[in-house]
Amino acid sequence: MKNYFKILSVVLSMVFIFSSVSLFSASAEGEYVKPDKFIYGDVTQDGEVTVKDVTYIQKGLAEIHYVNAVQRFLADPDNEGFSIKNATAIQKYLAQYETKTPWGEEYKLKLGNKFSSDINQDNYIDYKYIIVQTKNLSHTYTLEDFPEYNFTCIKKTTNLFGIDFYELYLPEADIESVIEAITALNYRANIDLYNVTPAYVAISA
Repeated sequence: MKNYFKILSVVLSMVFIFSSVSLFSASAEGEYVKPDKFIYGDVTQDGEVTVKDVTYIQKGLAEIHYVNAVQRFLADPDNEGFSIKNATAIQKYLAQYETKTPWGEEYKLKLGNKFSSDINQDNYIDYKYIIVQTKNLSHTYTLEDFPEYNFTCIKKTTNLFGIDFYELYLPEADIESVIEAITALNYRANIDLYNVTPAYVAISA
């Protein structure tokens, strides 16, 4: 009988651990689907703030799954850093404690802040990758932070002025892929990205 309860507890633990891994805005085929809206505290991006968001943060901190840059933004409205404090604050919000943090409020994307609207086909664009400058300097970005597009590789680089950028490599080296990738990331100008541009070929004097 004791063995039965041991086995049952192990099974339930495994279910608990993996239950939130799929809590991500994705279609049945695994393709990323941009949420209709972004809500502070809605880390799972399922449209509401619940205890699932607390669990998702806790498991992310325990490195059971990855919490990407947009999810970290939603978990940290006060911009104090992604930590267990975020999970605790959401728990207090769910328990209806008074808070000045805008948990449950929709984050309004600003209109008209578009990246590289003047992209055109010319001989100065390197079609192999695009360049991204991020706002969240405390977070090291990986490909998992960019589910909107099927980039093949990411590289962090620093320019002559000491500013860090990420190079996101495209599956196809053509102007259509450059435009698609930049368009896919366009809304994040208001969330966690300062700039997204094509990579331009250096012209020697």
